[in-house]
Amino acid sequence: MDQRKTDLTLLKKIQVNAPFLDLKNRYLPMFLENGMNPEIGIDAQALDTTSAKEFEQVADILKANNRKITLHGPFMDLVPGGIDPMLLTATRKRLARFFEIIPIFEPANVVCHTGYDPCHYRELWTEWLSSSIATWKPCVAHAERFGFNLLLENVYEESPEVHSALFEAIPSDFFGFCLDVGHHNVFADGSFEKWIDTFNEKIMEVHLHDNDGEADTHWAIGAGNVDFGSLFQLMRKKGLTPTIALEPHAEETLWQSLSSADFRNYLSTPHSPV
Repeated sequence: MDQRKTDLTLLKKIQVNAPFLDLKNRYLPMFLENGMNPEIGIDAQALDTTSAKEFEQVADILKANNRKITLHGPFMDLVPGGIDPMLLTATRKRLARFFEIIPIFEPANVVCHTGYDPCHYRELWTEWLSSSIATWKPCVAHAERFGFNLLLENVYEESPEVHSALFEAIPSDFFGFCLDVGHHNVFADGSFEKWIDTFNEKIMEVHLHDNDGEADTHWAIGAGNVDFGSLFQLMRKKGLTPTIALEPHAEETLWQSLSSADFRNYLSTPHSPV
């Protein structure tokens, strides 16, 4: 099997991120032609300019072509655990609009950010946690009602304690963790093993992209210093089979990631997701 055919086979096993408006206006034919499963980013612009009918049209095309769909929620400027009541109200309104359109896509997973930044909230932990719990509790109830997994992704969190506190406060089989490998490499303290040991089966999705440990650059797998070989080995050892999503910020980065030997070997093993 030549590399192109191998790439297409591997693409069917993973999600590839794409902002909704880019998918709708530019990339949908490429996703359909190559058998790609989208992780669709629904940002503020998409929510403010797209009708329910337009969301339905894209969702219907993907479902008619048997694509697995995951979604990524809006996060820019949002403060789900915010201290300022006005900003918190705006955040919850934005998230509520997003959660309204989720059932249209019938996604397996929906990924969101906690909005936690130790630079701002470390000294206000109790207040932040209380506010955050109140934000996410109805969202988890929505996930339970419609049968998708609501996953909180690590961004600026230095350790697993932030997510652990939320999962403990809102126990649900539909509330889990998305391990973002690139964010971990830049912002987190400790090894992958610490995070994986903490969450185990709660890890329902993994975002893959690379960087040099200094900035969140979303390079192709193998272009930076993330130890993907150790990550994949650890996931096999733990018997974890989360949804795998690539997050290229340029089209060429997608194909470069698929050429990574570590990645190809991982997806080709019996323990990889199907």
